[in-house]
Amino acid sequence: MRSLSMDLRRRVVAAYRNKEGSYTVLAVRFSVSRAVVGKLVRQERDQGTLEPQVHLRGRKPAISGEKEDELRRHLKDHPDATLRERIEALELDCTVKTMWQTIRRLKWRFKKSHRGLPSKIAQTSP
Repeated sequence: MRSLSMDLRRRVVAAYRNKEGSYTVLAVRFSVSRAVVGKLVRQERDQGTLEPQVHLRGRKPAISGEKEDELRRHLKDHPDATLRERIEALELDCTVKTMWQTIRRLKWRFKKSHRGLPSKIAQTSP
């Protein structure tokens, strides 16, 4: 859905300020919803602007910023650590699933390599 043009926004608010009708009358006149008229009037009054506002959707990542940088370093330094070990090492308050999703978002892969160090659970021969 596209935002309304600035010209239309200004005309709606100007008509309301000039007392040319109620929200409902102006909504019919400008072919917008009553809620849009109210939103534009409130936005202009409260924020002093009619510019379209950025809508930030969804939840914020549980692991971001400095903790994400720490996680990247931990992934490089300890490639065979389990998800729970990573959570404990970084002192995070999150679930294992959250850690898994974050690592996937960082595009880190768990493919084992024959050239790398053996895993912690690999048995060594006597």
